[in-house]
Amino acid sequence: MAYAAVISLKQTIERLLNSSPIPVPSPCPETIKSAYEEVESIRYFLASSFSHLGNSNSESANALERQIREAACRLEDALESHVSDQFLSQIETLDVDVMGKKVKDEIDFFTESVRRIGKEYSSHQVSKSLLPEEDDSSRIDGFDGMESKMVGLEDEISEMKNLLIQQLPSERKVVVLAGMPGIGKTALARQVYEDPSISSIFECRLWVRIGVQYQLKGLMLDILSKLDLGADKIHAEESEKVAEYVSTSLQGKRYLIVLDDIWSTQVWNELEKFFPDDKLGSRILLTTRLQEIALDARGHIVLKRFLDNEKSWSLLCQKVFSGEHSCPTDLEEAGKEIAEKCEGLPLAIMVVGKHLSEADKNPEYWKKVAKDEISAIISADEVMSKKLMLSYKHLPQHLKACFVYMGVFPHGYEIPATKLINLWCAEGFLEPNSIITIEEVAMDCLVQLVSKSVVLFSKPGIITGIKTCKVHSVFLYLCIKEAEKDKFFRVINNYANAVKEGVESQRRLCVHNNGLLGIKDVYNSMASVLKARSLLCTGPHHQYPVPRRLCFSLLRVLDALTIRFHEFPIEVVKLVQLRYLAFTYNKELPTSISKLLNLQYLIVHQFLSIISPGAHRSYLPMEIWNMRELRHLEVMRSDLPIPSSEDALFPNLSTLSGISTRSCTKEVLKRIPNLKKLRIQIEEAPGAAESLCSLDVDQGIKWFGFQRGIKSLGFVIINPVPKPQIAAPIKSLPSGLRKLSLSGLGCPWKDARVIGKLWHLEVLKLKNYAFQGPEWITDSFQFKSLKVFLLEDTDLRHWRKGEGSFISIRHLIIRHCYKLEEIPLEIGIYPALERVELVDVKPSVVASADKILQLRTQNNMGNIQVSIHFSWENQKLKS
Repeated sequence: MAYAAVISLKQTIERLLNSSPIPVPSPCPETIKSAYEEVESIRYFLASSFSHLGNSNSESANALERQIREAACRLEDALESHVSDQFLSQIETLDVDVMGKKVKDEIDFFTESVRRIGKEYSSHQVSKSLLPEEDDSSRIDGFDGMESKMVGLEDEISEMKNLLIQQLPSERKVVVLAGMPGIGKTALARQVYEDPSISSIFECRLWVRIGVQYQLKGLMLDILSKLDLGADKIHAEESEKVAEYVSTSLQGKRYLIVLDDIWSTQVWNELEKFFPDDKLGSRILLTTRLQEIALDARGHIVLKRFLDNEKSWSLLCQKVFSGEHSCPTDLEEAGKEIAEKCEGLPLAIMVVGKHLSEADKNPEYWKKVAKDEISAIISADEVMSKKLMLSYKHLPQHLKACFVYMGVFPHGYEIPATKLINLWCAEGFLEPNSIITIEEVAMDCLVQLVSKSVVLFSKPGIITGIKTCKVHSVFLYLCIKEAEKDKFFRVINNYANAVKEGVESQRRLCVHNNGLLGIKDVYNSMASVLKARSLLCTGPHHQYPVPRRLCFSLLRVLDALTIRFHEFPIEVVKLVQLRYLAFTYNKELPTSISKLLNLQYLIVHQFLSIISPGAHRSYLPMEIWNMRELRHLEVMRSDLPIPSSEDALFPNLSTLSGISTRSCTKEVLKRIPNLKKLRIQIEEAPGAAESLCSLDVDQGIKWFGFQRGIKSLGFVIINPVPKPQIAAPIKSLPSGLRKLSLSGLGCPWKDARVIGKLWHLEVLKLKNYAFQGPEWITDSFQFKSLKVFLLEDTDLRHWRKGEGSFISIRHLIIRHCYKLEEIPLEIGIYPALERVELVDVKPSVVASADKILQLRTQNNMGNIQVSIHFSWENQKLKS
């Protein structure tokens, strides 16, 4: 985690040098500039010369990284403490000169530490420890695919066989089988490789394990020995000569080569040229944890799937009872719970199964394992730990902190990508890029983590690529363990963990059980963490408040959305380093919130309350316009006031959410020049009706239409009463919109043609009577770029599609449209269609989906997935 600490320090110094919102007159700029130069040198050192540091378990290498991290954190603490004290000195009496001298001393200490560390590295004290370790963890008994066959792979074996043997003879094809460690890539590849229908087609088959320590010559000699072509005779030849001999030996043959466990695109680029393409239908099957290899190899990628609960249970029984006996009835309930908690990962199931096979087979112990011992069993397994650590250690330096940070969320939590990205940005361990925004840097990091099979995306997003994501429990345990060891964060989910020794040295506190905040000992323990940068309350919603006295003076992130604040925590306004503030609070924000000049993300939700007739929304304090660092503003039931100053501006604000139409005026919108995402929310009280045509105030509707920078827009009426509305919100829409979500407007369907003319629109969600009426006739050649369409809660009966409309549709979702008769069959003829999702619809709609499946089959257009769910039945899948 040294790299993350150095990047955070670098940004802290840059903020000081570039005049942060809070003036810092001392220490002198020259001293800080010298520290910056040392920080930049150690950053380069970590990213280049020392880039393999993370691949080592050597104590000397780990000690060196620890020294770098501690030196960076110590200087950053001094600098930010100085800034905070400078701010407080305006209110309280502090000796600023004394504080400046302390900062100067810390800069000198950091400079000396960096130079000493450089000398240690130059003297080669750790050079041997920087070599990557070989991964022998795939040799786990009964799992490497050679000693036994794994259950539950029949469908995937059939899919893989079809990919390998279809269209023979043909040009050489590359198939990439990717997935997280322990998911069974090697086992699946081995069963396909040994299948008689495969062995009879390929006259030459080779299984070659690559691994981490790849050497071209050794690999080629291994191939020659398997081909029985006298590898000993050419052992002394150069690597290229040996490789050319392999290439010559394969010419004129239809071969199948499995390159198992490949770790880099560089390896593939070096190997690919030695496998000839004689247009005979040769195949190369790669197994890897890295999905990006498929792009570089120009191959067909297959993502290895997790086992479902039934197959997980079968595999567990096979391991525990060796296939000789069935599971006793009294163990079955606990056993199925254990299998389910392994989350479909075959290696985890086999590790737990091995443990259970050697333990007492009694119901009490199995229930105990199911309740709270699975993580301990998996963490204690050496082979499992090696497999997981190998993925972590081989992450690039800039991704390690991002990955470990995933552990701040509780087990099973589906993490909204937007929230994760905002938190990463606020934490300060991402390096900014001069070409793209910091949020785009963060999204790229998330995409890379998914590509490297250490993070799973739960729901895809069209615009950002990922809507929600999560971490498999086996990686979650690793994240928490590594975070605590590196003092990156401590998870507080029970009393013992909260008061355990070492909590005071952690940089972040993550509360997974909010109820613990009401215990005095827990509060006192947390109060000892004087240098804490983050307090994240990510447990279930709870009524206990955050401790009334927040003593974390250097706090950057306070995420307390799941905790109700009945009074505004006024001590928060002294946290001058705060960049991310999220909490639940029903009253108006005080003007003192504007003291948080470094704040970038302000999120205020409200707990449920009844809106009385005649109630009015509040305005945010006028001083909010002084908070120029804001990037994300989400305050429910509050509006932006029309600024009183001509120079009022939000230059960095890209997301504005929770406002009503009162804020959508020219005077407000023109002061947010970089707005990308806007969410307008109206909450109606019984008998009240806020007119949507209030957008016409001050020609706001006309100005609104010119906001071409807005890419994502939402109009939501909460608790609407279906009734005709003036369609003001959709009369003039930003032409560059890519995502539009409407709910509760009650507009007539004929007005939807305005939306259909938005040529860049990719995602459209119409919910809760956004439009109403029995019939919708879509004009021809509309919605041409639309990829995702959600239709939910409407009285629509007949949907007739015009020619050439919806031609790019990929994902169609229809939910709770109880009157709709059918889906337009023409949608089924478009090749982009991948998925249809139906929830609580009439049988005739299901029948029309079946007709679409038949139509595509008859025209050889490829499979699509159709999911059908009724609230009173289990989900059904068709494809």
